[in-house]
Amino acid sequence: MRITIVPAGTKTSAATIRELLKKGPATVEVYAVYRNLAKVPAEFTAHENFHAVRGDVEDAASLDLAGSDAVMTSTPPMFDGDEDPFAMAEKVSINVKNAVEQAGGVKRLMLLSSLGAEFDKGVGEIRTNHIAEKVLRETNVPEILFVRCGYFIENWTMFSAETLKEAEPYFNSLITPLDFEMPMVAVKDIGSTFATGLTSKYTPPVKPYVFALHGPKEYSPNDVQAAFSNAMGKHIQMRAIEKDKLADFFSAILPPHLVDIWAEMSTSFLPGGVAAPGSEGLEDVNIVRGKTDLETAIKDALGADE
Repeated sequence: MRITIVPAGTKTSAATIRELLKKGPATVEVYAVYRNLAKVPAEFTAHENFHAVRGDVEDAASLDLAGSDAVMTSTPPMFDGDEDPFAMAEKVSINVKNAVEQAGGVKRLMLLSSLGAEFDKGVGEIRTNHIAEKVLRETNVPEILFVRCGYFIENWTMFSAETLKEAEPYFNSLITPLDFEMPMVAVKDIGSTFATGLTSKYTPPVKPYVFALHGPKEYSPNDVQAAFSNAMGKHIQMRAIEKDKLADFFSAILPPHLVDIWAEMSTSFLPGGVAAPGSEGLEDVNIVRGKTDLETAIKDALGADE
């Protein structure tokens, strides 16, 4: 069985590749599409069932998915540059859709999507996933699956990588109030879910089949603080970034044209937001629960960042 991951350079794609390669030499051949082959992880190139392929989702002519039985794709987040992220999401989604159809023989297409992707406004950066779903749901393949993931647990270390190294370490919480519980999921569970979905013989009941992927339970920022403190062996402070300060926070790390959409995305998950748990308008989809708890995911993320 031939599985293609496009693009392959994200952490979620890497986690999926890692899980696929565990399935053994007689099970699956993994073809991973990278913009820069120099960045292919050595842990993958050493595996006989792994094949790195040069390709760029922004360049339609570079995508050749011929021979693929199943394809995983995602819309890479933008942290820099001056391009419109929504126009880019549409462009890369169309490129992948066309490449899948031109390949012929692809039986299953899986998209890494997000909580809130059912909304076309009020969710900021998450609208890129809405656009991707809208484009890819029209792909001419037998099976299409959209996986709407909860808040990535690894985001907690990404946004506080430097502050956790200070003499008095702390992390920032973009989620308030601090006892507010919401769906979170570990990248490891995303990889496992996609590896299973790409290779499963199960036929989804509808096309596209949409389901949510959450962790074992919902977590709050207070739970995250406890996980950090336990993992680092000392008390870790938590600083709340209130709703009205989110734009200021993102202004320090993102280009000006991305600030508002990232701030809007962050507020969309909070109480009163359009994508907050239990809010009206959320689609009623099945929820798959991952196995990796918050404490384990935080420990793994801190180890990876060292």
